[in-house]
Amino acid sequence: MTSLTRSLCSMLVASTVLAGCAHAPSQRAPERLPVAEQAVPETTPAPLVETAQTAPSNDSRVAPSKRSLTISLGAQQFAYAEDGQVVRTGPISSGAAGSPTPTGRFAVLSKDRDKVSSRYTNQLGWQAWMPYSIQFNGHYFLHEGWLPGYPDSHGCVRVGEPDARFLFERLKIGDRVDVVASF
Repeated sequence: MTSLTRSLCSMLVASTVLAGCAHAPSQRAPERLPVAEQAVPETTPAPLVETAQTAPSNDSRVAPSKRSLTISLGAQQFAYAEDGQVVRTGPISSGAAGSPTPTGRFAVLSKDRDKVSSRYTNQLGWQAWMPYSIQFNGHYFLHEGWLPGYPDSHGCVRVGEPDARFLFERLKIGDRVDVVASF
């Protein structure tokens, strides 16, 4: 085989591999809506994993904030509220048609900053990384991920990295999570 033939074969193989991994989304990602509070106040880092066994403080002097998260599948948006006031909103990507995200009233069951999926793999065949995971129902999580602008996951709710960090820091075990068809 000549060096020219080898070079052409190498280029053909490389382009085939790269073309198989990359695909353009069919829709643009949604634009970020302006929100009054974008900055997250400085806090102490959350533990790597928080589970339902973590007991809330029994100190009666501390007034707990009523935190809740509403996820609208129709609008592909979330709204995070504290004491009844919406603090932050943002785009999501929920479950695709064959793997819908369940609707209903749930609660935060566990949190894991560096979760790796035990069910799904990425385009490279590796276990899917699900950073800033917040479990709200069975094997359904809210986590950082790709936002193509439409439902595209296996049932989890994906949010952008800044929103994932914000929600991971603010939501606590037991906080309410409502997944609704539309706001």
